[in-house]
Amino acid sequence: MRKALSLLALLALLAVASVALLGGCKDKGGDNAAATESGEIKIGVFLSLSGKNADFGKTTKNGIDLAVEEINASGGIGGKKIVLVSKDTRSKPEEAQTVAKALATADKVAVAIGSVESGQSIKAAPVFQEAGIPMVSPSSTNPDVTKQGDRIFRVCYLDDFQGQACAAFAFKDLGFKKAAIIFAQDDDYSKGLAEFFRSSFKALGGTIVEDVAFQGEVSEFKDQVSKIAAANPEVIFAPVYYGSIGLIARDFRKQGVKAPLLGGDGWESPQLIQLAGETLEGCYFGYHYDPDDKDEKVQGYLKAYKAKFNTEPNSLSALGYDAVYAIKKAIELGGGASSDQITEGLRKVVDFHGVTGTFSIDQNRNAKKPITMLKIGGTNLSKVKVIQPSDVK
Repeated sequence: MRKALSLLALLALLAVASVALLGGCKDKGGDNAAATESGEIKIGVFLSLSGKNADFGKTTKNGIDLAVEEINASGGIGGKKIVLVSKDTRSKPEEAQTVAKALATADKVAVAIGSVESGQSIKAAPVFQEAGIPMVSPSSTNPDVTKQGDRIFRVCYLDDFQGQACAAFAFKDLGFKKAAIIFAQDDDYSKGLAEFFRSSFKALGGTIVEDVAFQGEVSEFKDQVSKIAAANPEVIFAPVYYGSIGLIARDFRKQGVKAPLLGGDGWESPQLIQLAGETLEGCYFGYHYDPDDKDEKVQGYLKAYKAKFNTEPNSLSALGYDAVYAIKKAIELGGGASSDQITEGLRKVVDFHGVTGTFSIDQNRNAKKPITMLKIGGTNLSKVKVIQPSDVK
């Protein structure tokens, strides 16, 4: 009898120990170690901090760093400080997938911010979705990004709207009826934005007189430019990144093509004018916010950014900044900093007042926001028009 009682007691002790052990494992790993015992909220960041698109990542990271510094200085979120875990995608979509796995498994972040380039976000999103970790893209505009899962969000406008807005701007505001397109066939952002512009421009009554694609790392665009030049367009839509548009513009001007070029947010970079010289004079591209807005949020951000980095911010840094504050809001709305709570909180974000505008997260986890069209003049960028989503319907 004593042996039986001893055996039962031992089994009971083992059961209690097992429950405690399982509970301890759940707190350390699953949902999620990041809102942690140490009173920290671990946010993963994956961006192009080196490679051909490094300007995208570096400026976005500046905005993220500024927001985190402000939040931590004011006491954190619910008394918990934010800890960033940043990884470099080296401007490669496949690398984004690799670092996403590291952030989700080894680093056990509660939420991730990234990337700028849509191709990278599309590669990384399924990793975070499978791990049950929410991901917030600051500036990936391809519609397919948030289609990767119900934990994938963004705080920027989408390419369907951006393409429609650029087409309407070219046709209605600039008065052009004949357009050509040059785009990167192997890039999700470029290919998608070209398609949205193409269909919208035609629907407005315009004609696409030439449509040219390129692939891979291209150092000159002589052949593509010659083909477009022969079609004599009034405007050329080039939905490419800043590293390519300088080369494209130079080849157009070398061949005597004077038609203005028009692009999306991928042109944005402190190096844009440096790379393109005078070849982009009088050209236009889309931007994510209006730095001339007198709103206190915008002007406060501008002042703080200049003080910290001793340079002018851009819309990518502003989107990185807004992404962090949107996550802060989500933690407050969701009631905590676990991955599940942040996901739930992000779904509840309504009328969020950010530097890049006031927006709500819709049922598809996207933000509906205006686009600001800028004109290049020398080394200056001047606002031409702010286009609201309702303006292109």
